[in-house]
Amino acid sequence: MLKLLFSPLVSLFVFTLGSSLFTTLVILRLHEAHFSSLIIGAMTSAYYAGLVIGSFRSERFILRVGHIRAFSFFASLLAVICIAQGMYVEPWFWLLLRMAGGFATAGLFIVIESWLLIIGDIKTRGKVLSFYMVTLYAAQGIGQFLINFGSPAELTLFALAAMLSSLAVIPLSITKIGQPEISEPVSLSFLELYKLSTSGVIGCLCSGLILGAIYGLLPLFLTQSLPNLTLVSVFMALTIFGGMALQYPIGKLSDMVDRRIVLIIISCLVTAISIFSIFAFHYIWVSALALFIFGGLTFTLYPISISYACDSLSSSHMVAATQGLLLTYSIGAAIGPFISPIFMHYFGKDGLFIYFCCMSTFMVCFFLWRKTQSPAPVQEDTFVVMPLTTPITAELDPRTE
Repeated sequence: MLKLLFSPLVSLFVFTLGSSLFTTLVILRLHEAHFSSLIIGAMTSAYYAGLVIGSFRSERFILRVGHIRAFSFFASLLAVICIAQGMYVEPWFWLLLRMAGGFATAGLFIVIESWLLIIGDIKTRGKVLSFYMVTLYAAQGIGQFLINFGSPAELTLFALAAMLSSLAVIPLSITKIGQPEISEPVSLSFLELYKLSTSGVIGCLCSGLILGAIYGLLPLFLTQSLPNLTLVSVFMALTIFGGMALQYPIGKLSDMVDRRIVLIIISCLVTAISIFSIFAFHYIWVSALALFIFGGLTFTLYPISISYACDSLSSSHMVAATQGLLLTYSIGAAIGPFISPIFMHYFGKDGLFIYFCCMSTFMVCFFLWRKTQSPAPVQEDTFVVMPLTTPITAELDPRTE
């Protein structure tokens, strides 16, 4: 199986390296050009809006032209977008490009995830998903260090991101694996999903509101708080690696006790670490540890919310519900970078962590209230780490067997 996984995972790793670099680079370039946090947040919102549209609208194009050609198209489009943004800095132009970039990114993820889906069968889907998650998080973390290869004000880093996007085509284009098939997403209305698992929907929405702001505004906060770009890249990488490191320990804990209690505890800890982080940046390595823990806690909110929702669902609803919850998360991720700059406008750079504190406090209050309104469902399914990419990953979820 590893031989079959090699090409898609290498393409995923190379593409995500460039995507991770470019996501942070866009924020740093706008900051150097003296744009406000509201403009920077809007760029991230535009990206997630494109990602949502692409996740549910690019399948027909992929099926019409074929997976390899579609992957080449989306990768080439991203390369052009990277170079174009490096050559010309104009907010409205960048907003359109960020949305197009989100659409293209969704297309690339769908192609790779479709390939992984045909490699893994019912018995091996969990293992395939694990390889996928490790590759994704490792590339996201390592990609942050590429910021140190140039200045955000120059074209070098934009060209590097474009090169990585183009290089990602090579491993997949020479694979001998057959052409994947994409099934049409099963429909499940938001109202039905909300009735089936109110806490799961709110948990996914709030995790999107938090994680969207982390990807969209945390690099700006770090740039304003740390003396150089090297430390910015290190702190961003620590946040992502923290998310990777604590997923399984916290996930396994959620298998043993009521997941709502775990969500309440995590939300309380996020509130505490958010308040602590405001003061911790007077001491660099204390703040580094704080961000590692912060990333570890916040990155678990989405998969535990998904797991909680799955406890209330029948197997026939599982794929459709997981896809709907991903959409809910994505909507939150698009809104979060738009709201959080308002806090930064009124409270300065520390407003970002005040925003995180407000979101997590709301989650604590909501889950405490829901705990009094309905009993916990029987936890028949184990925790599964889920990527925040496209609806195709719902079919990789071993709980959908």
